[in-house]
This record gives sequence, C-alpha cells and structure tokens, in this order.
Amino acid sequence: MCEIIYWGDRMDSFLVEYEKRKVEINSYLDLLAKMGADHSKIVDVDGNEHVVDQIAYKVCKASSYLIIYNLVEATVTAGVRSIYNKISDERLTFSDVMDSLRKVWWHSKKESLINCSRNQLIDNIYNLYCSTHTEGSVDFNDFISGVSGNLDAKSIREVCHRYGIDAVSDGRDLGNIKTNRNWLAHGNKSFSDIGKDCIPSDLYSVRDRVFLFLDEFVLNVNSYISDSRYRRSE
Repeated sequence: MCEIIYWGDRMDSFLVEYEKRKVEINSYLDLLAKMGADHSKIVDVDGNEHVVDQIAYKVCKASSYLIIYNLVEATVTAGVRSIYNKISDERLTFSDVMDSLRKVWWHSKKESLINCSRNQLIDNIYNLYCSTHTEGSVDFNDFISGVSGNLDAKSIREVCHRYGIDAVSDGRDLGNIKTNRNWLAHGNKSFSDIGKDCIPSDLYSVRDRVFLFLDEFVLNVNSYISDSRYRRSE
C-alpha cells in the first residue's frame, strides 16, 4: 500500500480512490478463486445451492482484465487531475507553470483551432494568446494528454514525460491487459474465449505486478506535487 501523504490540510482523494479500487480487485480475484475450487457452489438467498456454471466462470475470469485495466486508466487519469487540482488551488497562471505543462495546455486547445473556419482562426489564436497573459488560473479543461483508452506501460511513460513526472519502470503485463480489454470492449473475442485459459493464480501474479507499477506511479505523482515540480523554475 502506498503511504498516504497530506497536501496542505486535506488528503488527496486520488490516493483514497486508488486504494479503494485495489481492494475491489482483491475482492474480485478472491471470489474467482473460490468459484474455481473443487465442488464449489453458489447459495442463493433462499438457501438453494447451485453448481458454478463453467461458462459463467470463464466470463468472470475474462472480466478481470476489464477491472484491472479500469484501475490502470483511472489511476493515470486521476494522477494528472490531482496535478491540475493543485495548480487550481494555488491559482497559478499560464506563466507560473513549467514549460511541459504549457505545451499540454496548448494541446488542450487544439480543437478550437482545428475545427474552426479560416475566418475564425485568427480570432481563436488571439483569444488563446490573451488567455496566456491573464492573471486567472490556467485551465486545462480536464484534458489529459496521452490518455486515449489504450494505455500500456510505454504510453504511461509517455504521459509521465509530457508532464515531467518521473517515469515508471517495468509494466510487462500492461500490454496484454490492454489487448484483452480492447478485444472484450470491441467484441473481437468473447468473454469465454479469453477466460478459458485464465488461471486465478496467474491473475494474482498479474495483479501484484500491476499494483507495483501503479504504486510507483502514484508515489512519483506524490513526489511531483510535494516538490511543486509543476511550477516554472526561477
């Protein structure tokens, strides 16, 4: 478990939510292990016993990829949002934040430049230029650079690079998790096809390695915020 660090007078909800989602995954994998035990049965509210259906068991095992990927994407997204929240709390302007974050801000505004008429383009550029010279807090409009529903270890390291967060090592399982998640999400493979070769003990090992990877990411975001690395160097 990551050490909870206090920023000012409050504990960042990012860390609380991260630990909550880890508990959910642990509970789910423990349930899968029980379902896979010899002669396992389900007892309904009326006390009636039902043998665990093997197709349903395969579906449940495959679903583990969805909840693990959900943890990955939610953690990376929430980590970046915690940086934005800190910038907002301190009411930092465009000129106050580091160069990497200024570039992210410009990328967050690209839609207003791409999806406009030629006659409107100059006005939009001028308005954005004025935004960089105001005294108001810089607004990223909840834009998370590099997060597009296809996160693996490489793309997470790219996110870290864009924001100036220390990169995370390893992450060997994230590519396979992303692939299985996409197959399930887009219907390329059935849940039973993916779940038939899943072994609960292997899923526990994958979970442990993913937790280590995300623990490092969370701690790196903590250090980034604690050291105020989002600020421009004087």
